[in-house]
Amino acid sequence: MDYIDSKLKESPVHEMTFRGRTYFLKRDDLINPFFNGNKARKFDYYLNSDLSSYKKIVSYGGNQSNAMFSLSVLAKIKNLQFDYYLKPLPLFLKKNPVGNFKYALEFGMNYFELPNYEEFFQKMSSPEKTYDKSGKDALLIRQGGAEKEAEQGVEKMADEIHKWADENGIKKLSIFIQSGTGTTALYLQKHLNFKVYTTPNIGNSEYLLKQFALLDDDSSNYPVILETEKKYIFGKPYKEYYDIWKEISEENTIEFELLYDPKTLIALSEHNKNIKGDIMYIHSGGIVGNETMLARYKYLGLI
Repeated sequence: MDYIDSKLKESPVHEMTFRGRTYFLKRDDLINPFFNGNKARKFDYYLNSDLSSYKKIVSYGGNQSNAMFSLSVLAKIKNLQFDYYLKPLPLFLKKNPVGNFKYALEFGMNYFELPNYEEFFQKMSSPEKTYDKSGKDALLIRQGGAEKEAEQGVEKMADEIHKWADENGIKKLSIFIQSGTGTTALYLQKHLNFKVYTTPNIGNSEYLLKQFALLDDDSSNYPVILETEKKYIFGKPYKEYYDIWKEISEENTIEFELLYDPKTLIALSEHNKNIKGDIMYIHSGGIVGNETMLARYKYLGLI
C-alpha cells in the first residue's frame, strides 16, 4: 500500500432491518480504510497531533487486534517505530501471518511475546500506567486505545449524531454500541443528549465499570450496560455468534464484524423490546479481522 489515506470522513447513517425491527445504522466502518470504526474515533487525536517528540509508539493486546493494525499505520504516517507486546503466538500464525497481524507486520510493527503477559497487562492497565523499558521517547497507548485522548474523536461522533438527529427530526433516540474497554461508549454518553447502551465483550459489567472509572470518575457519564442472558467467553467462537452475524449481514448486504458484533447483537435482540423510540446501532468497523475469525469457525466445524 503505497498511499495511506489519513483523512477521516464523517460517517453516513443508513437504515437496516433486524428480526422484524428497523434501526438506524451509523456506518463508522466507512470512515477510512485504515482507521475505521471506533479506532478512527480513538486515534483522531493522535492523527491530528505533532508526535515528533517521540521515537516510537508502544501498545499491547491481542494478536488480531484492530487497534494493533491501526496503530501500525499511525506509526507509519508519523514516521515512528511501533512496538507491540502480546501473549506468545501460536506457531501457525508465526509461520503464516494472516489478518490484522499480517497487515500490521507489513506496516513495520515490531512484536514482543511475553510469557508473563497477564502480569504486564495488569501493570499497563493501572491508573498509574508506566512503561519502564521505553523512556520519554515512547508514546504508550493502552490496549484498544483506552486513553483520555480518545475523547476528542468520540465527541466528533456525538456531534455528528446530534446534527443528523436534528436534520431528520428525531427527538427520541437510543444508541447501541459494542464495548471492549468501553472507551467509545463512555465518551459517547458523556457528549450525547441521548441514552447510550453497551454490552461488555471482554469481561462483564464489573470489568466495564472499572474501565470507565480509569477514564472518568463521574458515573453520570456512564452508559447503560446490558448483559446477555447466556455468559460468553471472549474470543471463543460460538455457533450462535456465526448464525446471527450471517443473518444480519445477509439481510442488509452489509458485512458486520465477527468478534464483537455477535454478542452485542444478541444483547440488542434480547433487550430491544424495553427500549422505546428509535434505535441507532453503531457499526464499529473491524471487518479485516473476519478473515481469521471465519478460518477459526471453519476449522472448528461450526460452519
